[in-house]
Amino acid sequence: MTKKIPKWEAQLWSNISSGDGMHCPLYSNCRIRQKGGWCLDDNKEQIDWLLDTDSFNFSSFDFIESGTCYGEFKMVEMLAQRYLKEGGVRCPPVPTEIISLANEQRPVEVRLVPLKACHGAVWHLQDGWVIQLNENDTPATRRFILFHEAFHILAHNKANPIFRNRRTEEGSFNELLADFFAVFVLMPKQWIKEKWAEVRDLEEMAKVFDVPKAAMCIRLKRLGLM
Repeated sequence: MTKKIPKWEAQLWSNISSGDGMHCPLYSNCRIRQKGGWCLDDNKEQIDWLLDTDSFNFSSFDFIESGTCYGEFKMVEMLAQRYLKEGGVRCPPVPTEIISLANEQRPVEVRLVPLKACHGAVWHLQDGWVIQLNENDTPATRRFILFHEAFHILAHNKANPIFRNRRTEEGSFNELLADFFAVFVLMPKQWIKEKWAEVRDLEEMAKVFDVPKAAMCIRLKRLGLM
């Protein structure tokens, strides 16, 4: 029996299906942006570069401002919260085994391969899914990309999305949604706030949550903790 999805999730997939993949479907009518608020869509190329580069320079993150997006990203965060609840995950680091929840009707196989042009890829086969991760990446980066690809699988099952390879234009906003699904799954807001109050160190936080330092920095900046 197919699970009945909540209205907010149905709205998320409807919005993604109706958009061009390059910009937020709510961009023109976004009240936050119209009031001069900081917009993730307007800064997606810079965020993409930060998540893609191997080097880390804290000053490169200065452009990121804290705040909440009440549109697509809020619904993606709710999706991540439900994903964790269904997986019974209550503390960091998030186990990679819950990747199977991306499609419970078909198996999801993960393979490490020496990719040259990207960090990961997902393939829809007749009998299931294959997620390829770059064996040359760090384990933390592979974990992040794994859940990025999980969003692709979820979207494939529920929407008609446009995705892209990194460093190309098509589908760049939908790729940003996939990035932030990984952010929300691996670094839930409440866990981050509680652990930051105890640790207050970027590198230690990245180790505790087993995520790339760049991803952790973005999360902390968006939550106004750095």
